[in-house]
Amino acid sequence: MAETPKYSVLRKQAEIEVRQYPAYIQAEVVVDEKQYKSAIEKGFNVLAGYIFGNNVSKRKIDMTTPVQASQSEKIAMTAPVTLTGESSFTVAFIMPWAYTLETLPQPKDSRVHFKLYPARALAAIRFSGFFRPDRIQKNKQRLGHWLQEQGLATEGDFIVAGYDPPWVPGFLAHNEVMIQIKNGL
Repeated sequence: MAETPKYSVLRKQAEIEVRQYPAYIQAEVVVDEKQYKSAIEKGFNVLAGYIFGNNVSKRKIDMTTPVQASQSEKIAMTAPVTLTGESSFTVAFIMPWAYTLETLPQPKDSRVHFKLYPARALAAIRFSGFFRPDRIQKNKQRLGHWLQEQGLATEGDFIVAGYDPPWVPGFLAHNEVMIQIKNGL
């Protein structure tokens, strides 16, 4: 069974939880795509290559769950003052707890980089099904509405987390939409 991040539940209501996570390291890759599914597939392949030995020491790293993706909009200005959006995603694997930034093997693929996240509080809403844009958007809205009702401010982008391999039927798939709580709880 794959290692998953440890956390403590600070608050729970139905399928929504506010969790406290300890510090952890993510291996990340930025993918220029417009859809979660294709971004996750491309990012997953790059990161899977890294953990399966495409690193300088050719060391295999245990797979963890979830696979995470966060979307950000790149805004480009054109003349005279028109703005257009171009989507990109950061796809990430959380590294096993046994590693530090100093002990992780160096990736051969320059697109793979590491980020150390300090201990932080995240709000999460659980849902089943595949990474369909309408399902993701609905859960972002539900979580955002709940956070607003609770008076909790957020920071950063929404994170979509998938815990199961692609061959798991959608009705059994465990997914979440998460976002960081500003200043913790």
